[in-house]
Amino acid sequence: MTGVLGRSIASVTGALRSVFTAERVAESDGFLQRRDPRVSLCSLAGLALAVMITRTLAVTLAFGVVSVALARLSVVPLRRLFARSAVVPLASAFVVLPQAALIPGDALVQLFGVTVTDAGVTYVVAFTLRVGVGVALLSLVVLTTPFSAVVAAMRELRVPVALVWVIAVTYRYLFLFFDELQRLVLARNSRTTGRSGIEGGWRDARRIAGTFLLRTLDRGERVGRGMRARGGARPPSPYGRSRAIDRYDFALALLSASAVAASVVIRWSP
Repeated sequence: MTGVLGRSIASVTGALRSVFTAERVAESDGFLQRRDPRVSLCSLAGLALAVMITRTLAVTLAFGVVSVALARLSVVPLRRLFARSAVVPLASAFVVLPQAALIPGDALVQLFGVTVTDAGVTYVVAFTLRVGVGVALLSLVVLTTPFSAVVAAMRELRVPVALVWVIAVTYRYLFLFFDELQRLVLARNSRTTGRSGIEGGWRDARRIAGTFLLRTLDRGERVGRGMRARGGARPPSPYGRSRAIDRYDFALALLSASAVAASVVIRWSP
């Protein structure tokens, strides 16, 4: 596939593959890497919950500072963390953008009969920041803990087996999905000469869309058969990494619990 669309698909595929590949960071000797996976999962999820509860911009920024501090202590490159956390908040900002004009308040800008208010802009900014900080905190779990350890921690925390199964299979299948897409793009480019614009890119996309869909479904069937052949009828039983819980684990859990309690008090206090 050539043209703008082909280059876009290749770029997105490469970016998504790098997003799901974080084992190198997880092997570093950082603060969160040394924590018990169960404590990391519960604590960071609790901090993300506290961010979602709060409605105060200052508190959200404080959680953002905590996220950056944990990333620095855990030797997580901030650029990678921001790249992983940018897509969801940007999409959320696009969804709630009309609230900038729908929420009543003092007028800031008026264009084409639409009045943008200060309360609306504040809401959009606060909502986007909350989503971004929450996604960043959850991204730290994947960046600092091997995925097999995350799955094992969910099993030890008695997360429903069906949910753990879906997460494990989806994580594995995403690699195969993007590999298949990248191979189709490479095969199309190797049989095409010259450059084409947007129209040519859409024409190429129509030609390979059916092939990609059929290959994806076939690969999914083969993954399912392979899992059943290896005992896939049983619940996943990953190898857990037993680790003694130390004072830093307790401190992280206490920080998370305190953050949730403080967010509840700040939001619902009279």
